[in-house]
Amino acid sequence: MIETEQIKHHNNFEDCLELEAAIHACQEGIYICDSDLRCVRLNSAYTRITGLTEDELIGKTSIELEKNGTISKAVAVIVKRDRKVVSLIQTFRSGKNVLVTGTPVYKDRKLFRIVITARDLSELNQLENQLNDAEERSERYLRELSLYKEHIKSEKIVGNSPQMKQILNLIPKVSKADSPVLLLGESGTGKEVLARLIHETSSGGDSPFIKVNCGAIPGDLLESELFGYVKGAFTGASDKGKPGLIEVAENGSLFLDEVGELPLKLQVKLLRVLQDFEVTRLGSTKSKKVSFRLICATNRPLKEMMEKGEFREDLFYRINVLPITLPPLRERKEDIIPFIIKTTEKLSSRYGTLKTISTDVLKILESYHWPGNVRELENVIERIFIMTDENSITVKDLPSNIAADKVSKDTYTLKEKMQIIERDIIEDMLKQSSSLREAAKKLGVDASTLTRKCQKYGIFVQN
Repeated sequence: MIETEQIKHHNNFEDCLELEAAIHACQEGIYICDSDLRCVRLNSAYTRITGLTEDELIGKTSIELEKNGTISKAVAVIVKRDRKVVSLIQTFRSGKNVLVTGTPVYKDRKLFRIVITARDLSELNQLENQLNDAEERSERYLRELSLYKEHIKSEKIVGNSPQMKQILNLIPKVSKADSPVLLLGESGTGKEVLARLIHETSSGGDSPFIKVNCGAIPGDLLESELFGYVKGAFTGASDKGKPGLIEVAENGSLFLDEVGELPLKLQVKLLRVLQDFEVTRLGSTKSKKVSFRLICATNRPLKEMMEKGEFREDLFYRINVLPITLPPLRERKEDIIPFIIKTTEKLSSRYGTLKTISTDVLKILESYHWPGNVRELENVIERIFIMTDENSITVKDLPSNIAADKVSKDTYTLKEKMQIIERDIIEDMLKQSSSLREAAKKLGVDASTLTRKCQKYGIFVQN
């Protein structure tokens, strides 16, 4: 049997080993002196931070170290005198400036030890700079992410499909740069919405977003709109002149929609602006420096147009720095139902009327090919929302072209198929007739019967 004193000795030995290991594992410098201010222990971190060795410190008093210039000011002397925790900056012979904190340790109400911790100020400054940089990056990322999420929440972007998730993951990176962006995709895929998202999540998000539809403005007028003009530049020009939209987009974004429609003459002028970032108004010889982010969009095959000489190759490579292709809605069917629900919620809020869409309708809309993409889908949802009297939107409320497209599907009952066909026939007959009464006569039914059926199917009849 082990005696009690042996056990105590064994436990004390174990405690000493643990304490020694803990002291040396600490990343802060630790220096311990006795009540006579003589150094009795220190750890490896202290020698690393101060540049001094154990031989220079162990057994030496703080007073000796201060006198021989090893340290600039002995914190232990002040701790013993004032009997409290003291912090100050010590300069060591090695030239290092160190933040030291001395703490008195008492035993039986008498000073027993003074424990001094040391932190290298250069390390502290480095850590502080790293922390500031991290906080700055974090704030910037949070700000960008907040703008990005808020925009997605409030706008029409739905990213449930893998294709859209990939595109939306690119936006924070694209927004940070100021290089030109080229948005490609069919009409109605949401290129303008994506352009606005890129602008609003960029550093110039508070600056103007200027949209120019290159296909909707005649060439001569488009030139003056883009580049501006001075007094007397052409017949009908304003006496005061006018800045072009390129100037108006200063520090913001210039969105050239349908850029493939830009006349060759203007392609040359735009290329010059992008090369020099200078613009010259019509009728002037003076150029002006400009700064803007260019975002272009088109549904036309620019590479084929280049081969035919309809689009300049040099301009294509200038605007095609960051290309993003938006897939058509038929290739991202995972986005259709979420978009329908989102649009319905928005319409319910706008009109103060809560309406739901049946599962059958969602099936039809999800499998439809949507040649007009998101724009067509949005218009269809708004139309049936407004035209349907009931709070539940069913198959009979669908436009005839969409309903007829699915009438042969085996997933629908005979009754549903007959309703779709009947509605389609009534709509066609009304188009061919000058009045509801004439249409009823051609169909061989009473006018009152046809009126009831029009109400049932949500068919609007002009008086």
